[in-house]
Amino acid sequence: MRRDHLPIRSGILVLTILGAGARAEDRPAEEFFEATIRPILVEKCGSCHDDDGPKGGLSLTSRGAILAGGDSGPAAESGEPGASLLVEVVRYDSEPRMPPGGKLSDGEIEALTRWIELGLPWPGSDAGTPPQQEGRGGMAVDRGDHWAFRPVEEVEPPGVEDEDRVRTPIDRFVISRLEAEGLGLSPEADRRILIRRLSFDLTGLPPTPEDADAFVADESPDAYDRLVDRLLDSPHHGEHWARHWLDVARYSDTKGYVYAREESSWVHARAYRDWVVRSLNEDMPYDRFLLLQVAADQAADEPEDLAAMGFLTLGRRFLGVKHDIIDDRIDVVSRGMLGLTVACARCHDHKYDPIPTSDYYALYGVFRNSEEALVPAVGESRWAAADEAFLAELETRQAALRGRLSAERGAASGRVRGRVEDYLLAQFSPEKYPGEAFSQILTAADLIPASVHRWREAIDRGERLGDPVLRAWIDYARIPPDEFRGRAEQVHRSLADAPPSVVNPAVAAAFPSPPASREEVARRYGAVFRDVIACWERRIEEAKSEGTPPPDRLPDPDLEAIRRLLYGEASPCEVPDEALVNIEFFFPTSTVVELWQLQGEVDRWLIRSPEAPPHALILADRDPEAMIEPRVFRRGNAANPGEVVPRRSLRVLSGPDDGPFRLGSGRLELARSIVDPTNPLTARVAVNRAWMHHFGAGLVDSPGDFGTRAGSPSHPELLDWLAARFVAEGWSLKWLHREIVRSATYRQAAAGPADLERSERASRLDPENRLLWRMPVHRLSFEELRDALLAASGRLDRRIGGPSGPLFGPSEAARRTLYGTVDRQELPTVLRVFDFANPDLLIPQRSATSVPQQALFFLNHPFMRTCARALVDRDEVAKAANDEERVRRLYRAVYQREPTPAQIGSAIALVRASAAEPEVGPPPTAGDWSYGYGRFEESSGRVTNFRPLPFFSGEGWQGGPSWPDPGLGWARLTAEGGHPGNDRDHAVIRRWVAPSDGRIRVESTVTHDVARGDGIRAFLCGGRHGLIRSVEVHDDRASIGVESLQVRAGDVIDFVVDLRDGLDSDQFRWAPVITGLGTGGATTWDARDDFAGDSTPTLGPWEQLAQVLLMSNEFSFVE
Repeated sequence: MRRDHLPIRSGILVLTILGAGARAEDRPAEEFFEATIRPILVEKCGSCHDDDGPKGGLSLTSRGAILAGGDSGPAAESGEPGASLLVEVVRYDSEPRMPPGGKLSDGEIEALTRWIELGLPWPGSDAGTPPQQEGRGGMAVDRGDHWAFRPVEEVEPPGVEDEDRVRTPIDRFVISRLEAEGLGLSPEADRRILIRRLSFDLTGLPPTPEDADAFVADESPDAYDRLVDRLLDSPHHGEHWARHWLDVARYSDTKGYVYAREESSWVHARAYRDWVVRSLNEDMPYDRFLLLQVAADQAADEPEDLAAMGFLTLGRRFLGVKHDIIDDRIDVVSRGMLGLTVACARCHDHKYDPIPTSDYYALYGVFRNSEEALVPAVGESRWAAADEAFLAELETRQAALRGRLSAERGAASGRVRGRVEDYLLAQFSPEKYPGEAFSQILTAADLIPASVHRWREAIDRGERLGDPVLRAWIDYARIPPDEFRGRAEQVHRSLADAPPSVVNPAVAAAFPSPPASREEVARRYGAVFRDVIACWERRIEEAKSEGTPPPDRLPDPDLEAIRRLLYGEASPCEVPDEALVNIEFFFPTSTVVELWQLQGEVDRWLIRSPEAPPHALILADRDPEAMIEPRVFRRGNAANPGEVVPRRSLRVLSGPDDGPFRLGSGRLELARSIVDPTNPLTARVAVNRAWMHHFGAGLVDSPGDFGTRAGSPSHPELLDWLAARFVAEGWSLKWLHREIVRSATYRQAAAGPADLERSERASRLDPENRLLWRMPVHRLSFEELRDALLAASGRLDRRIGGPSGPLFGPSEAARRTLYGTVDRQELPTVLRVFDFANPDLLIPQRSATSVPQQALFFLNHPFMRTCARALVDRDEVAKAANDEERVRRLYRAVYQREPTPAQIGSAIALVRASAAEPEVGPPPTAGDWSYGYGRFEESSGRVTNFRPLPFFSGEGWQGGPSWPDPGLGWARLTAEGGHPGNDRDHAVIRRWVAPSDGRIRVESTVTHDVARGDGIRAFLCGGRHGLIRSVEVHDDRASIGVESLQVRAGDVIDFVVDLRDGLDSDQFRWAPVITGLGTGGATTWDARDDFAGDSTPTLGPWEQLAQVLLMSNEFSFVE
């Protein structure tokens, strides 16, 4: 039976079955293993528990070995961490305690526990994944062995028997495969289904009823093609397809967890989002679209295109740890553009694909030599035309930041020069100075790890370039400590004989005899450097006293060479003149906090000012003198650097003979290699993703992984034909969409063949519809669903671009969901429920789940109630002449069609039955409670300045949609208890107002059951009575009440909670019960039972019908 003929009551049942099984890639568990578990097993356990005589008979080199165990039995029980010996020993809960050299971190223990809960996923074990082929350094295949690495072939579309069904060459490939199996295409869908399908696929919005009627009535042979062109030309096309790309770009308006040190929102997010929309609407060639997102700083013709680099810079902040930020950028470029999981080679050669660790670090070097910079994404004329007051305030804030940053850079550089010998000594124990760790607390008296590593990079650079100043250091430092005395004489002789072009004479003079140790080498170098520093500072002071221009060099060329090492732009003593985000780890912790506060003032002014022109956070190449040649980090550990690797493209794509990049960091060359027409991956990945969004599954079913674990394409010749034509057509995405949606394959019905026998045979031969004998049914994404609800109810604001805003709540905007704020730290629950893309990760294909919470959204969410009311209030619905006409107009607004007679009858019966039902609501005692915040004045024993908490989340009253709220902080009240605000001016207050004169009894228990922090203060007080009772509770409970209290009508009784000495773990439970003691029958006010949210009236009969229509299958699915 066709869905649009179902009675409406059947639609109400679909709430519980809003989707089928997930089709997203089944990779997360394996990626979790490679990124987190394997490094723990290798680094912390591998030395004792490998395959070569493992201690205790336990090898941890495979899943099978772990399950088999050793002398003490199995090391783990799949899915049962509580019963697993491995968890016991790493928690130090029992003997032996492992690893014996020191307990794993809490995060590592938690990761191992989670891994066992997941069933110990281990790539290559058990089902599905081919084991690694041995013998070639972990690279499983040669370039030519896998279909995705072979060049795209020019393919001629095949001949078919069913020529009448061919509309585009695509059909020849599909029909040919079907005919080989004795199958064929299904009949073409009817026109009302086609316009709905096209509208959602190309714009993400439903057609209007008028557009649907016009298309159905248009009998001209080009009606369909004209409809396709109109939808592709719609500005809403770019909005819809931008959202698909933003899933890949891990788009978010916020940075993720940044604690309180910096502004959490991105300045440039909306500029990137709007650039993607604009580029897709203008049909920017896809190769240009990709090129700009990697290297717009070098390739953009217009400043507006700088916004494209948000693709790289919108990822998680990772608390500023550059190695993780770079890893994220490598992943988004390689998986997002090439469909390759290059990030799997961070710690070891890729287990399946021909991507060695050296290739990963070649790309690491590209991004390590690129620095972030926030720049206007507008031309000079538009910037000059900006509001003068806005520009003046911006300059004030930027000047404050610049001045302070310059001063702190100078001070930090001076401290490094003042302890240059210590920084040299630190080179012998770099493991003591972890690179970037948010948890480190540094003072001005500490050696700064970032400067320690900057010295290491300078020494590496000096070795590569043959710097005469550092030659002696490099040669002596190569000697192992235990061999130093025996080999120092030999090094000394070779240096003594070296010319000045090899060893700086001033340095050579410091080594008249061999040093006794590496530490002595550092002391001698330190003495030379201090002398040069003193000489330079004297000359500066002399120039000041004589009133002459400051010197720019030392007259002695040997000393000048040393001075440049200590003072030049690339000097390891200097803090680079870059944005704070690039250099924050060069400063003491307290200084970093203060600098971020100044940076936050600039960022917030740009984010919150309507007059602010768009900005872009770009990457720019570092100064050539400061370029760093990347090294492989052994096992992914930055403290254990290995061999130097050149910056270059992936060898699986460029070949072994391709040379290193030569232009700056190499980002532009990398981008060009990605969009090179001979690259076998880029076009294939692009057309496969477009196909997936039109048909629900790609020709390759792993859109983010075209490596050797990817299955073969369902239609390999079609994939290559599309890829080749895509490039030949100028990389035009609109050409690609047009070619796909014009095909008979796309236009066929979702129900399958009308002949039952043919349909059953097709289902039996191809149950997953990989051969496309019918059109798959499409379930609306959350964005499509919310936008369709707004459109059907007449509320949709169709403005393009601009700031993001909340999707729900008092300040929700009725704009397209694309413009809703995406907060990766506090992603709204409803987005997670409806499979929204995780903004922390690249998501090439979303999951499709069915969970009860989806049904509850349709039934209970305020947004649904608002849409149902707005739908009934639409002018054309409200002015209907009679009930039957009103039902017709509702159906047209929601489904763009007329209802059947049976549906009209069912709808009117529902309305009448609803009208006959009694109204329900909260208990009458609920109205005597209110919920707010204020201050408890101890001097008077009363609350002052009571103000209502403004937002009800569905579970509690709080400051706004996000909790904590930017204004009211942690203040919150629920049925059970709550949390006080951030200070004593924001105590939370549950207020009861006496409805009449009488006596009452108050009974309650205040509970604070957290050991952290110092607990809470609780007060029972009255506006007329003053303080009645008070308690302080910390990790305990206390009774608080009164046996008998006289009240008058209108008296206020307040239940108040605030902080003790500090804000830390102050959640509490307190649900008082008030009992009336009158003789006419006791009334009870139970705070838990009486707790209520907004007093929103229930839906009326017609509004209930509207809600039923909006939550039906027909609305949520597209045939």
